[in-house]
Amino acid sequence: FTVPVLAQQFEVPKDYKLELKEDYAPYEQDIIDAVEWLTNTPISKEQDKRKEVNAFVLAWITGSPNVMIELHTEAVPYMSECADCLMIFMGGWTQYFLESRDFDNQLKGNLAGTEKVIEFYKNNKESLGKIKSIENLIKLQGKGKLTKHIKSILP
Repeated sequence: FTVPVLAQQFEVPKDYKLELKEDYAPYEQDIIDAVEWLTNTPISKEQDKRKEVNAFVLAWITGSPNVMIELHTEAVPYMSECADCLMIFMGGWTQYFLESRDFDNQLKGNLAGTEKVIEFYKNNKESLGKIKSIENLIKLQGKGKLTKHIKSILP
């Protein structure tokens, strides 16, 4: 994979088609770039484009023959407070899968998604306001205990 394009340069592919399982692979780099764009573009800017990028990422993830995200409520305690954070979580998980090709590692997928949410939250804290559950994840990360925490909540 190439290094993601600068956030502001990302554009959703025109007329993308996601119908057959072979339709997904050509968009893998676009998905990685989209996740980077969503993470690094301030939530208060380009809201119409954010909706378009979210829709593209969600359509790709939900139809992908390789990416299977298992959401565990305990792993995304901020879900009700921050819908954008849930998208970022799924995007971070997907980005990890696509870059590593490690499609079956639930722990690393959850960890990658959580770390992406922390990055997004830090970038947008002013707009999002304080979200206690994410603040707790940041504390765990700071103490080097995030992996252990995530491992403890997975079945």
